Amino acid sequence: MTLYRHELKMNRMSFIIWLVGVLAMSAGCFFLFPLIDDSMADMSDAFASMGGFSAAFGMDKLSITTLEGFFGTEIGTIFALGGGMYAALLGISALSKEESSHTAEFLHTLTLSRSGIVTGKLAALVTYLVLFDAIALGVFVGSAAIIGESLSMKCLIAYILAQFASQLEIASVCFALSAYSKRSGLGMGLGIALVLYVLDIVARITDKAEFLKYITPFSFSNATDVFVNNGSVEAISLCIGILVTAAGIAAAYFIYNRRDIAA
Repeated sequence: MTLYRHELKMNRMSFIIWLVGVLAMSAGCFFLFPLIDDSMADMSDAFASMGGFSAAFGMDKLSITTLEGFFGTEIGTIFALGGGMYAALLGISALSKEESSHTAEFLHTLTLSRSGIVTGKLAALVTYLVLFDAIALGVFVGSAAIIGESLSMKCLIAYILAQFASQLEIASVCFALSAYSKRSGLGMGLGIALVLYVLDIVARITDKAEFLKYITPFSFSNATDVFVNNGSVEAISLCIGILVTAAGIAAAYFIYNRRDIAA
C-alpha cells in the first residue's frame, strides 16, 4: 500500500495535466457544435463522399450534423488519441524510471518483493486510467446537457469501457517494455500509441489492410463504430486485446523478476 500511495502521488501532476488537456479539448468541441451545426449541414454529404478519408474517420457511417455523429468523428477521435498517449506514458515509465532516476537501490531496500513492486505500480496505473475515463464520462454527459443535447447513455458507457480496455492494452505493452528498459522511454511510448492509431486508420481506408484491425486496440474502441452498432464492439478484436493485455502484464512480472537492476 505504501508503494501504491507513493505512485499515486508521484503521477498526480501528470494525471491532472493530461486530464485537463484532453478533456478541455473534448469539451471545447461540444461547445463548438451548436455554433457550427447549421454550416455543417451543407458539408455533411461532401464529407461522407470523400472515399478513404471519410472511412478513416467514420464520416461515411454517421452524419456530423448530429451530436452522435460529431462525437464519433471528432470528439471521440481526440479522446481516443489523447487517452492512448497518456496510457502509453504511464506504462512506459512505470518500472524503468527507478533506474533512470537512480532510485532503484532505495526501492529495493524496502520490505517488498519484486513482484510486490510490479503489483503496486500496476495498481496505481490502473487506478489512474479508471479515474481518467470515469471523469471523462461525467464531462461528456455534462457538456452535452449544457448545450441542450443528449447522447445515448448505453453507447457512451460502452465507448468509455472500450476506451478503458484499449488504454489498458497499450499501457500493458508499454509496461512490459518498461520492465526491460533502463531508460524512461517516453518517446517510444508515444510512438507506440501513434503507430497503433495510424494502423487503425490504414485498416479503415483499404480492405487489403483490414487485418491490421486485429493488431491495434483503436479498432474495437472507435467511437463511430460503437454508436453505429448501438453499443456493441468488435468481439474478435476485443478478445485479442484482452489476451495482449494479459500477456503484457505477465511479461512485466517475468522480466522484472529476472533481470539485473542497476542502482
